Amino acid sequence: MCYDISMKFFKNFLFIFILILCSLLENSSQNTSFFYPTYFTNISSYYGYREIFNGTFFHNGIDFLAPQGSDVFSCTEGIVTQIGFSTSFGNYITILHSNNISSLYGHLSSYHFVSIGDTVKEKQKISTVGPKILDNGIQNGITTGPHLHFTLFDSNKNTLDPLLYIKKE
Repeated sequence: MCYDISMKFFKNFLFIFILILCSLLENSSQNTSFFYPTYFTNISSYYGYREIFNGTFFHNGIDFLAPQGSDVFSCTEGIVTQIGFSTSFGNYITILHSNNISSLYGHLSSYHFVSIGDTVKEKQKISTVGPKILDNGIQNGITTGPHLHFTLFDSNKNTLDPLLYIKKE
C-alpha cells in the first residue's frame, strides 16, 4: 500500500517536473531577441490571417513599410544560407542564427551585400528594399509595392511571429 502511494507520488512529481521543464525550454526561445531589420519600423501587415486579394490568407511574417532602396540589416549574427527568388517573396535572403532560428528577408533588390556561406554580424547591411517590378519585368514576389517582408522560422521550419522576438529599441 505504501509502495503504491509512493510510486503514484513519484509519477505525478515526475510528470509535473517534465511539464515545467518543457515550459522553461519552450519559453527560453522566446527570450531570444532580434533587432529590427530596417530603420523603418512602421508595420503595414502583421503575422497571421489577413484579408487581401479578395480572400483570407495566412501571412507568415510582418511587412515593414519601407521605401525602395532602404537598407536591410541582419536581425542578429548568423550565416547566410540562401539567396534566391520565389514567387511569394521575390528576391530574398535567409540567415541561420546560432539559436537555430532562421530569418528571411523578402522583396529585396537584385543586388546583395552578402553571399551564401558568409557570416554576418547583427545590424550588418545585407541588401536593400527592392521595387515592385524588377528590371527583367517580373514582379518581385506577391506585393502591392516596395516593402520589406520579414519572417522567422524555428528549427522545424515553422513560422514564428517576429514581433514576439524583436527588441524594442
